[in-house]
Amino acid sequence: MKKLPFVFLILGCLFGSQLVLSQNRYDALKKGFETPPQYARPKVYYWWLNGYIDTNRIKEEIKAMHEVGIMGFDIFEIGVNASDTVTPAGPAFLSSESLQAIKIALDEAKKYGMEAGLNMASSWNAGGSWVTPEFASKAIYMSKTKIDNIKKQQKIKLPFPEVPKNDNRGQETIIKFNRNGKPVYYREIAVVALPSKEVIADTAKIIDVTRFFDPQSETLNWQVPEGDWDVYRFITSNSTEKLMLPSPNSTGPIIDHFDANATQMHFDYVIEKLRTIVPDFRESSLKSLYLASYEARGMTWTPSLPVVFRDMHRYDIYKFLPLLFNKDLYQPSLAERFQTDFQKTLSELMINNFYRKAKEITNSYGLKINSESGGPGYPLHNVPVEPLKSLGAIDIPRGEFWINHNRLNKDGIDVLRMVKEVSAASHIYQRKIVEQEAFTTFQHWQEAPSDMKPYGDRAFCEGMNKVVFHGFTHYPGNIKEPGSVYSAGTHYNLKNIWFPKTEPFNNYLSRVSFILQEADFYADVLYYYGDRTPNFTGHKNSRFAVGPGYDYEVINTEIFTRLTVENKKLKLPSGAIFELLYLEPEKEMHPDVLKKIEDLLRQGAQIIGEKPLRVSVRDDNETKQLIDKLWDKNNKSGFVITDATPLGLLKKMNIQPDVSYPGFEFNDFDYTHYKTNGMDFYYIRNTRNHWVSKNVAFRQQNKIPEIWNPQSGETDSPDIYSLNSASVSIPVSLPPYGAIFYVFRKGENRAKYDQVTSLNQSDSRVFTYRNRTYILNDGVFELNKGSQNYVFDNHISMQPIDGAWELFFPGVFDTPEKVILPELTSWTESKNEKIKYYSGTATYKKTFQYDINSAFKKEGQKIFLDLGELSKIGSVILNDVSLGIAWTKPYWFDVTDIIRPGDNTLVIEVANTWSNRLTGDAITGGNYTDTNINATNIPGLNKVYVPWTQVPLIKSGLLGPVTLKTVNPVE
Repeated sequence: MKKLPFVFLILGCLFGSQLVLSQNRYDALKKGFETPPQYARPKVYYWWLNGYIDTNRIKEEIKAMHEVGIMGFDIFEIGVNASDTVTPAGPAFLSSESLQAIKIALDEAKKYGMEAGLNMASSWNAGGSWVTPEFASKAIYMSKTKIDNIKKQQKIKLPFPEVPKNDNRGQETIIKFNRNGKPVYYREIAVVALPSKEVIADTAKIIDVTRFFDPQSETLNWQVPEGDWDVYRFITSNSTEKLMLPSPNSTGPIIDHFDANATQMHFDYVIEKLRTIVPDFRESSLKSLYLASYEARGMTWTPSLPVVFRDMHRYDIYKFLPLLFNKDLYQPSLAERFQTDFQKTLSELMINNFYRKAKEITNSYGLKINSESGGPGYPLHNVPVEPLKSLGAIDIPRGEFWINHNRLNKDGIDVLRMVKEVSAASHIYQRKIVEQEAFTTFQHWQEAPSDMKPYGDRAFCEGMNKVVFHGFTHYPGNIKEPGSVYSAGTHYNLKNIWFPKTEPFNNYLSRVSFILQEADFYADVLYYYGDRTPNFTGHKNSRFAVGPGYDYEVINTEIFTRLTVENKKLKLPSGAIFELLYLEPEKEMHPDVLKKIEDLLRQGAQIIGEKPLRVSVRDDNETKQLIDKLWDKNNKSGFVITDATPLGLLKKMNIQPDVSYPGFEFNDFDYTHYKTNGMDFYYIRNTRNHWVSKNVAFRQQNKIPEIWNPQSGETDSPDIYSLNSASVSIPVSLPPYGAIFYVFRKGENRAKYDQVTSLNQSDSRVFTYRNRTYILNDGVFELNKGSQNYVFDNHISMQPIDGAWELFFPGVFDTPEKVILPELTSWTESKNEKIKYYSGTATYKKTFQYDINSAFKKEGQKIFLDLGELSKIGSVILNDVSLGIAWTKPYWFDVTDIIRPGDNTLVIEVANTWSNRLTGDAITGGNYTDTNINATNIPGLNKVYVPWTQVPLIKSGLLGPVTLKTVNPVE
């Protein structure tokens, strides 16, 4: 008994240390949220068009990146479209001059503590002028010879398969040919004979006659059986694939992405070149090498394919080679079986010999590899890769999303949006980082951060936690502004008018990214997307969805086989726990998956899925019997459920929605949920372009809420919420496309009221600020605390700042130095064409009076300066005090401690985009701008290119109304 106090002392110490660790973790997250660390900040694609570089300008641009909070860049040399006659050609990629420019960029990045990456080619795919035929991409070619009774007694000449001299675009290929007309590189594969005019149902009818063929004389000496035969001669030679859009002096073939030796050669060449300027990568700002999209087309072959195919599938590939050219030669089920096996073989070859090999090589030098590996793949491009496995094979998976541009398949799935897929791969393979090639668009100079934010917020809700802006085009200064840019934006570079004002936007993205990097994704349902190759996840809630208020994780076969069960819940190797598993309906199922299902069911896991028709591997009778067993409701060891949906089963299990609110089936609020160290982070976004107010229930028990604002970095504790045994309910009000974190952790309940209700049918725009609650609209509201009710009559005092304004221009494009505006209107409404078509910054100045008696001061009372509307972004100064930058709605600032009785001076500098001036020049024949972009997409028209003469003018300037709003806290 005397030992018990000592035991309790030990337990107390352990419990106390856990509390300390939890508090330390909370403090670290809060600090990182307020001031995001470098690794959470966005980076950019640094486009070097045509390899034409101004090294002095590089220094200026990298400094500008640093000043607005960008942490790094990926140097991406690329060519321009044929219609671009503006951009000069620079030196070849990785030539001595090119390397010196790269060195300057790396040195500048190091000076500012930034990180750099380098794309492994001039444009994409991987390759370059140094790639010899042996290592270049390969295809399979075929010639066909008919053998009838006349030819049977002769040595038969088999023609050399035709290797095209032009690609599918009609351009001359870069395949090298000998004088005899044959390619420099080719290898014989096989010669096979098929009965003529017969659909093959049994490959025993196909004869491999390779051993009777003499490649030197190109003759077949074969005793031909009775009947007519078609003899196919197959060779491999280089494909017509070359770099997609290289700079003019950097064209070359792409490598064989399925050959580890080709990958090694390519990386060795690039790395050795880089080591001439950076002897030790570990001491450099260069931290990663980038493999851009794989978008090769046409037939694929690699020399090791037959051996790997046989190892994987236990039969030879040769008798099926004719099927690669005409699948109708084979009975459909036979053809389907082979095509499935062929795709899986290519997938394994590419993952192992390209992506894993690339990771192995780069890691050996202290570098990381990042890539949109295997993508953008199926169904956009028929890339023969299982995407989750491919993305999991590298260090940093990367996806992409676009602005005002999509490509919907027949099911309405946006195949250009690869966020959920990449985030799933990063989660299940424990890569932590989910990079996104972000804000890509064919809208040129149409958007600003306020337009970009909703797209970024949606990507965050799908799992993005690292922004890579697409992109920052280097501006060598050889033409007027806005200059030559890459054919797709956003043009997030120094010559974009609003770029110097982007630091708050970058901070916002960094804060959200920080939390989503530091915490772990949480969901209720695990979705197995099947075993087919290629495959795809689709955007969130597209190919699969649980139901409103629930989220899901996606897994593939490789991770499926690593699942375990803990307390009847499914567990990933990462430690993530799920309530149930849903199986994508498939005609056939992999035997390893079936065996794992049996194991999971035996341990009590809940699994939903349709019964497959067959096993995906031939002659596996033992596994075939498992199908009937596992889908038998009388199986005492557990069975796969077929008569329930994931949503229905969750409700049956009494698992309430993670997030719910009235009308949540309409998705007014989107969300994602992350957890770490006993804290839960819900990132909530308003999907509407208007205020939305809802009473939201979060599935949290015994925890109190906090509000973490990613725009300001401030954290607040709300005082209106209710706790019950199942959830915490909070009034949530978000402005148009607004987003915020609700954070839950252990703590003392500090709620003053349980809920707030409007008594006059207006919504309740509840706003927590500096740990006080405000209601941002007039009305009568009822506050409840248990059985007690309190009626609160809320009034907002408004003082308009109206009348005339001074507007100053900086003396460019022949604009007047100053104009007097009787009232606030868009620049585009001016009768002066120089103002109507103006692009740039302009400064509004006004002195207004504030009446000291306009409101009796009350503790907690706040005065907000509301700018109303502006386009596109503005910096605000009141009484010589910077209020900050207005970049997204609502455009307001707390001026409680800055405004003063009597005269107040307000200065607002507004920046718009280049679009209006480009339109003006096109219409009037002006010569103020120059660019290589002759047409653009515009908001509302997806995939329609509009010449500048027809591009609608974008409202610009301070539009107002500008008001002072005085609000009192809810008491």
